[in-house]
Amino acid sequence: MTQRRFFIANLLKKIGISRKQKRLLEAGTELRLLREAEEILGRSVWAKLKDIEQYKENYLNISNLLQEKNAYQEKILGIKSKIEEIKRSQESKFKEDNNSVINFDEHYEKQKLIVDQIKSEQVDISNVAANIKNIFDQSVARLQTLMNENGDKAEINAEKAKIEQLKSKFSDLKEKKLLSDENLAKETALLTKISESLNGAKITYKDTAAGNYEIMGKANKAISTYFAKIGQLENQILLNYSQVGQNISNDCYTNIECREAVKSKLMLCKIIKALRRSIDLNQILADR
Repeated sequence: MTQRRFFIANLLKKIGISRKQKRLLEAGTELRLLREAEEILGRSVWAKLKDIEQYKENYLNISNLLQEKNAYQEKILGIKSKIEEIKRSQESKFKEDNNSVINFDEHYEKQKLIVDQIKSEQVDISNVAANIKNIFDQSVARLQTLMNENGDKAEINAEKAKIEQLKSKFSDLKEKKLLSDENLAKETALLTKISESLNGAKITYKDTAAGNYEIMGKANKAISTYFAKIGQLENQILLNYSQVGQNISNDCYTNIECREAVKSKLMLCKIIKALRRSIDLNQILADR
């Protein structure tokens, strides 16, 4: 929404031609774009904010969270390496006994990884849903406070738009979870059939194989746990990116240090400023 468009739309409004719903939809779309732009800006410049006093906390938070994420990723790589080592050792023994056992074992491991991946994705879905629920509850509480205190209409509308967006995201996650449940049931049934065939072929090697599978099962469980922790960390990192982008896109116009930090992203800052202005104008036209 440019100033010229606002002027024309405002004139039309005064003579009775009002497109309130269109303005609200535009404001909602622009708000989503604004949040994405703020996150991109924060991701791009956070590493340059170490010496800027008002951003030191964000810098340290992001730095620590990324280090923690990298540590979990290294643990996952280490576990996967051990799993591969166990598999190679197991396959070598199976070759000595019966080549057909190897085929069953490889098929089983591939299918088990598919099932574990689906379970890991479901953990991620649950974590994201829980995070959205927390943000939703906070937004509802903030909205109630604003309404009770006759707060700024723009803030109220922004909070309402945020709540609707969160509802939409939660609905999408719910649908994704249902599809994942169906897929998990199908892949688990296939895994069960493969497991039964595998166990039949390994009667002479049951004890050793059982020990190896137990180790790999625990390893895969650990991997799923670490993936879940990484998902939680990524959500926190994104929140910090967004906070940095939201604040520094304003501060760069009044603070020399901030302007220097975002000098390669000044165009993005201008886009963010234009989006905020457009959202305000659309909300004015929508009587919000």
